[in-house]
Amino acid sequence: MGFTAEALEKTVLQGEPDWLRERRQSALATYERLPAPSKTDEEWRRTDVSRFNPTEFSHLEHLDGLKLERPAGLPAGVILKPLRMAAREHPELVEPRLFSLVHADRDRFAALHAAFFTGGTFLYVPDGVEFDEPILGQHFSHQAGTSVLPHTLIVAGRGARFNYLDEYIAEDENETGHRSGSTEIFLGEGAQVGYVAVQKWGRKVWHFADQRAELQKDSTLRLFNVTLGGKFSKTRVEASLAGEGSNAELKAIYFASGDQFFDFHTLQDHRVGNTRSDLLFKGALQDVSRTVYAGLIRIEKHAARSDAYQANRNLVLSDKAKATSIPMLEIDNNEVRCTHGATVGPVDPEHLFYLRSRGIPLATAKRMLIQGFFGDVLDRIPFEHARKLVEAELESRIG
Repeated sequence: MGFTAEALEKTVLQGEPDWLRERRQSALATYERLPAPSKTDEEWRRTDVSRFNPTEFSHLEHLDGLKLERPAGLPAGVILKPLRMAAREHPELVEPRLFSLVHADRDRFAALHAAFFTGGTFLYVPDGVEFDEPILGQHFSHQAGTSVLPHTLIVAGRGARFNYLDEYIAEDENETGHRSGSTEIFLGEGAQVGYVAVQKWGRKVWHFADQRAELQKDSTLRLFNVTLGGKFSKTRVEASLAGEGSNAELKAIYFASGDQFFDFHTLQDHRVGNTRSDLLFKGALQDVSRTVYAGLIRIEKHAARSDAYQANRNLVLSDKAKATSIPMLEIDNNEVRCTHGATVGPVDPEHLFYLRSRGIPLATAKRMLIQGFFGDVLDRIPFEHARKLVEAELESRIG
């Protein structure tokens, strides 16, 4: 049937409110209108999607394929439920925000996601509510040749504090398909949010994701992205610092092997002054894998006294693996402090020699160095459950 108006009507729109129906139909029209990205577009110049035909995966595996784990004693007023249900029951919270940060017209893949997103999660934490136990959202795929397109919407009220984990899980590591895992996060004044996304879809899928947050006055976001799955994975991570005193910490780990290709685009957008952002993306590559990182720090005209840091570090474990890193600055105010940099290099032979000279086998020594390379980022994961999960996943793949 393909991704058509008829398919949208038959498989998705039943039971949804009129405003969401109209939003989906508008996104579908955008998808039909926009061409596939070309090499003339700077963002896609190093990223080849010519072999991806979405219509090959037009069967939607499920509409609400997720498992939510509610912490015991979740405070009163917190709303946690599937996104499509929340759109019906809490339109005053969902309608003004859904796809207001992740824009459907960004490209045709974002438009396709907005039109056919399958389930996902809605979390609302009212003003002043705090809890320590993390909320866990697990999104599953069980079939090959399908599309699984979850979307997470998080709204943190004034002074709210909590942590959230999105985990994207393939039942069969070798499945083919079209996957996404997009997120919109709204932080009210003084809110503190820890968000972790762990992507481990099948190794033969096409994956597209947008993770975007808007931070109000004195709020703090700690966003951590882990990319392990997909033969092709493109992820955008963007923070919009809209209130003075806001602070965005953006961290990522990726481990590419075989012929995997990972593409990352990041944006640290300082819209007002007295704001801070700190980005560190670390990746390891082996076999014939490739990665592309392009990150922009944007300091807008009235954003004096902004402080921004951006770094991308790549550890290349094979002569045939290749990492490309492109850090960028766009500064419209002189009263700022910005630092950016990138490194691409192999395992330090002196470090390897030191370990080998103490009787440690080559494979074990390499594994120890890779774990050490990721260590400073792993330590910054905002809550223990996610940290243990990521450490275990890395251990299994490195080993």
